[in-house]
Amino acid sequence: MKTNKIYGFLSFLMIAFTITSCVDDGSFTVPNVTVQEPNITPNSTILAIQTALQQEYNSNGDVVYSFYDNPENPTYVEGYVVSTDATGNFYKKIIVQDKIENPTAGIEVVLNKTSLGETYEVGRKIYIKLDGLSVSYDDGESASWINPTNGIIGKYVLGALDGDQVDDIPSTSVKDHIFRSATVAEIVPTTIKLADITEAHINTLIQLPAAQMLKSDLTKTFAGEASDEYDGFRTIFECETEKTIQLQTSTFASFKSNLVPQGKGTFTAVLSKDYASEFLVAIANTPSDLAFTDANRCDPPVLECTGAVGGSVVVLDEDFESLTTGAALTAAGWTSVNANGGTTLFAPASFGGNRYVQVSAYRSGESPLEAWLVSPAINLDATTGEELTFETNTGYDNGKALSVYVSSNFTGDVKTATWLRVDAALSEGPSSGYNSFSSSGSINISCLSGDIHVAFKYDGADGGVTTTFQVDNVKVTGN
Repeated sequence: MKTNKIYGFLSFLMIAFTITSCVDDGSFTVPNVTVQEPNITPNSTILAIQTALQQEYNSNGDVVYSFYDNPENPTYVEGYVVSTDATGNFYKKIIVQDKIENPTAGIEVVLNKTSLGETYEVGRKIYIKLDGLSVSYDDGESASWINPTNGIIGKYVLGALDGDQVDDIPSTSVKDHIFRSATVAEIVPTTIKLADITEAHINTLIQLPAAQMLKSDLTKTFAGEASDEYDGFRTIFECETEKTIQLQTSTFASFKSNLVPQGKGTFTAVLSKDYASEFLVAIANTPSDLAFTDANRCDPPVLECTGAVGGSVVVLDEDFESLTTGAALTAAGWTSVNANGGTTLFAPASFGGNRYVQVSAYRSGESPLEAWLVSPAINLDATTGEELTFETNTGYDNGKALSVYVSSNFTGDVKTATWLRVDAALSEGPSSGYNSFSSSGSINISCLSGDIHVAFKYDGADGGVTTTFQVDNVKVTGN
């Protein structure tokens, strides 16, 4: 979503606040800028907003619910602002959660107004009058599939009804719906693991205690690359679990051209979903929220073999051209398995006369999805200087989902084998449509011996990372 930079508004306020009135005795009077506590007693909650829409969906199938005017008994909710547009990373919206600490619900409030951080700073308690507003829900599915009661994580947005959609609250109406409290609290981010995220955490402030940028993103800026349009997406890597989430940064953010931090540390951000609500994203208020100050990164160990590679003896060469079904894949010695017991697998596919295997979490109904494709046994005893290569392609890329491993003790169960990651170049982008196949580069496996297996592991989730990954031309050669 496009945003605008903030130019000098804080300075303007400071100047405005220091304007004084001259009196005969030479003294000056400073205007009273104290926020007066409004005479409002909340009679609903942010969680109740979500429940109202769910009930509307259960009754009528609608994913928009409107709060009608009730002058005698208006409906108010209270919450705490956890976002700021001061760096340009949020635009015409404020994110509000229901509690200072351990929130149970959050909501995105869209307003036709900018420079919101000057009035609704992080920690500011506000009251929202719901009368005349509407709330919508989106989980990234097509219109007929959106469902606020299923297991796919979605996002609630509060605003003004425009036709059958929720749009920005008009600038002239903001004062009628949003009221500032005198309270400014210190928000305590919810410490969480990525695997434990639920819909209740959306539109709240979260913190990962140990995280870093994914190694392949270390040479990039936050959102200043030629391929970044509207938003830049980089990958946050969680040290303990090796799970990832997309860091979304506006191409209008003041820090878009900053190089991403190189170390590891705590990561604090607003948890949300992308513009189309298709996958989870984390949005930082400022680059300092990525406190990656520890130079000792937590990159997973990778296979490190040395020496010359690349002989003419072919040990494995699979282009998948003759493997047109899952049964044929299995008969050829490949193992395609869903580690969580689901039904989504790497499966044969084709396009433009080329065959390959592919997998995606999109509309799989599985969250998380962990799928493995393991090669037949590859014996390295009769060769030296072995090299592994393969090709990958991505479609509708919304995050890193593929990793590649080797094992010397795989016997059929991916959970009991010992896997060592290989450092391979994997396809990236685009967010819409498909890329073209690209090479992994030369991967030295010459220090291995005996029977080994190569595995392609897909970690995704319906409603999370759903990137389609295709694998082709897996080859091992030696001397």
